[in-house]
This record gives sequence, structure tokens and C-alpha cells, in this order.
Amino acid sequence: MAPEVMTSPSHPVPKHRAARKVLTVQGPIESAKVGVALTHEHLLIDFTTVLTEPSAASQRGMMDQPLSMENLWWVRYNWTSNRDNLLLLDEPTAIAEVQDYFRAGGTTLVDVTSVGIGRDPQALLRISRATGLNIVMGSGYYIDKTHSDWLRKASVDEVARSIIKDIDDGVDSTGIRSGIIGEIGCSWPWTDNEKKVLEAAVAAQRETGAPLLIHPGRDQRAPLELLNAVEKWGGDLRRTVMGHIERTIYDRGILAEVAATGAYLNLDLFGHDESHYPLAVDTYMPADHERIEQIEYLVGEGRSKQVLLAHDVCSKHRLKRYGGHGYDHIPTRIIPRMRARGMHEEDIRMVLVDNPTRMLTFN
Repeated sequence: MAPEVMTSPSHPVPKHRAARKVLTVQGPIESAKVGVALTHEHLLIDFTTVLTEPSAASQRGMMDQPLSMENLWWVRYNWTSNRDNLLLLDEPTAIAEVQDYFRAGGTTLVDVTSVGIGRDPQALLRISRATGLNIVMGSGYYIDKTHSDWLRKASVDEVARSIIKDIDDGVDSTGIRSGIIGEIGCSWPWTDNEKKVLEAAVAAQRETGAPLLIHPGRDQRAPLELLNAVEKWGGDLRRTVMGHIERTIYDRGILAEVAATGAYLNLDLFGHDESHYPLAVDTYMPADHERIEQIEYLVGEGRSKQVLLAHDVCSKHRLKRYGGHGYDHIPTRIIPRMRARGMHEEDIRMVLVDNPTRMLTFN
């Protein structure tokens, strides 16, 4: 049960429940300061949990080569099979890359790097100060294979308390607080430990009022199963973000079912176009025009207030210095394409500004 909220001078409202605030790594800000926001990114991440050995023995030497212009052609197709490509750990690079987003009018960026894949609160604080961006940091745990021994043994309540501490007091002894729960990683099939973590995340959402962001497994029915569980455990679906919509749901009927839950729908892989998707070889990564078509469909169905946008940059080959699209791809290239296709300005503002602001603002 959530603690009673007191309002007398001797018992102030808990910090995270300050009225209508957004929690950034530099502290709470007014909702009006969110502006243009990307709702699922990684400035720094160790994503080697997805490292996969190339199927051809002749190519296995490519796994441990530093990423360069000489091997970029191969890495772009086999991006999960090069260790260096999966390590975004350099702060100066992150600062240089994200400054283009700031110059393009970006104001806020949500970094949902979970515990176990390189979350670094102090580095995010330094990046925020260096760039002027509002950075919202995630809390919680990614997919099962990244879980620590402690996490496997911990109870739902213990896991929930670890997330609540990140939000109320800050990560470890840094005092740097998380402003969103996620990304909470779920595989397909869903594992028992991942179920425990999501249940704990829902408990933390109930107590803190924080938004909750979920990474679904690669099955079209997975998002609905996860959202049904959130509702069963007493979570607020209208404060819940379902991630990776475009790489998970291809059927419009299933998309309509997920939208009907009222959850936010994160189309968060803009710029990641590839017919071959190494993490699920029986499927594919949609192109940007298909993402835009999904958004147009959702807007046409009256779901514009649920749509969120991002790139989910989590590897070097998607950075500009390696020939990628960068963090400014949405404001500089996608939004003009939306306008050219006839999307109304109010709908563009809704998905870029209004929805992220509402999602990030604590109840």
C-alpha cells in the first residue's frame, strides 16, 4: 500500500509527488519545459547482451574488430555480431551526437537504459549539463539474460522497493533520480523472472505515479498479454508505454486491440531500416515510410493522443559519425515527410510535444 501523502510543513509531500512535475537527471522541471521529446533512446549502453555469433565460420573474425569504415558495410547487415558496435560508452561522442538533436529543436530525451546494460546516472547528468537537454533516466531491469543473482532471488516487493528508491531518492548514493520506470524487458516466451520484474514495476508505478515503459517480446500478441498483466496487477494503462510497436505488430487488427487498452504506443525505431532483422530472422524491421503509415492509421482511428516517437539508438552504426541517422533524424527528416504527406500540425505537435509531456508528468 502506498504511504499516506502528508501536506503539513513537518510532513511535506514526497519529492516525486510535487504537483505536475517531470523528473530529469538535473531535478524536477515544469511540464511546460518538456517541449520536443524523444521517448526511447540510449545515450550510453552496453548492449552486448544481444551479441550473436555469425553463422558463417569465415565471418567470425568480424565479431571483435573495431567498427570502422572498412567493415561498416558488413556490420550494418549483421549489427548484432560486432562487439564494438554494441558498446556506446564514450561521453564526448554522446555529447557531440545529441547536440545535433538540440540544435534541431529537441528539448527532452528519455534514456531508458536499464540496470544491467550500462546505466550511468552521473554520465547522463554530465551530458545533460553539457548539452542543455532535459534527460529523463529510466529505472528497472531489462530481459532475463541480463538479470543479476540478486534479482533472480529477490521478491516482488524487494524489486519494487529498488525501483521506488531510484525515483524517490536517486540511484545508489548519487541523488540522481529516475523519471520513468523502464525499459522493463520482456522476452518471448515471457520468463518467470521477467514476470516478477514487471509485477514489481507495476507496484512501483502504483506507489510513485511514474510512467512505465515496456520492451515486449517479438510476437504480435505479446504487447496485449503484457498490458493485460499490468491491468491485472493494478497498473495504470494510461501511464504505460508499450515500446517497439512497429517491429512487433504488423496486423492492423491486433494494433487496434492494443490501442484500445489506452496505453501509449511507442514507434521508437525510426531510422532503423533493414529487411534483415538479426534478432528475429523470420520477420523484418519496417522502413520509415511504414512507420509513418502506422501513425497515419492510428491518427485516423482517433488514437493520436497515444502515439510517441523515438529512434532507440543502441549501437554505433546508427550514429552520424559512423554513417547513421543520428538523434536528430525525427525532427529534421521524419517530421518534414509527415507534413509533405498532409499530416496536420496539431497531430504533429501531439506526438512530438503534448503526448510526451503528458506521459512524463507525474500524477
